[in-house]
Amino acid sequence: MAAQAKAATDLGALKQQVASKNYDAAQNTLIGIKIAMTQFTSLPPAPPTTPAAAQERQIACGAFEQAVLLSVGLEDTQSFQRHFAQLKPFYAEASTPSALEPTICGLNLMLLLVENRLAEFHSELELLSEEERANEAIAFPIRLEQYLMVGSYNQVLEAKASMPNESFEFFMALLLETVRDFIAECTEVAYTELSMTAAQKMMMLGSRDELTSFIEEAHENWVVDGETLRFNPPSTASKSSEIPSMRLMSEALGYATELERIV
Repeated sequence: MAAQAKAATDLGALKQQVASKNYDAAQNTLIGIKIAMTQFTSLPPAPPTTPAAAQERQIACGAFEQAVLLSVGLEDTQSFQRHFAQLKPFYAEASTPSALEPTICGLNLMLLLVENRLAEFHSELELLSEEERANEAIAFPIRLEQYLMVGSYNQVLEAKASMPNESFEFFMALLLETVRDFIAECTEVAYTELSMTAAQKMMMLGSRDELTSFIEEAHENWVVDGETLRFNPPSTASKSSEIPSMRLMSEALGYATELERIV
């Protein structure tokens, strides 16, 4: 009972620390809660038969939820996946859904989308009811996946303004990075030049400085000439001689495997 009381008190502190982004303190508090949880006797897969089972599970579920949010704050995808896996049995056995469950599940869908794990993305969706899918935290990554499938990259970029809450910002930033690179590749093939204003708008960048940094970091072959951005993509002959056939074949087989798993 002493361990349970301490863990309950520490959980309250952990919630405040994560909410205030005091991540160093939160990591130490989380360690203490996990140590206390080693004395709990009713956590999954053990049956909830002891008198303290309900409270033990409530504390553990809350701790792992905060651990997931902490992982997002720390931008640690490995920790995120580990804690989400530990959290899933509690969601599966809970009689009443946690208030944070839609957000946590939505964040997991975002991670699967960022890592292009589409089979797992759709498998997770199959476990959700229509009511759960209608929740904005779940509906948001579903819409993003649909935009990506039809190549509506601008809609993906624009979706940043309508995130369910700030905890989605980390995964959204990773996704935007990938999408912006796709747009850049298409742009340099479709145009020989663009005005800097048009290029900034097309890349959905907030300022001229951001566009300049984007060019300097990833597109050294682009030339800024006053207010004009000129593209110098490799010649067609050069590209044809460097087609990574084995990589493309591997990716095509990977996509086919993913689609087969989904079906």
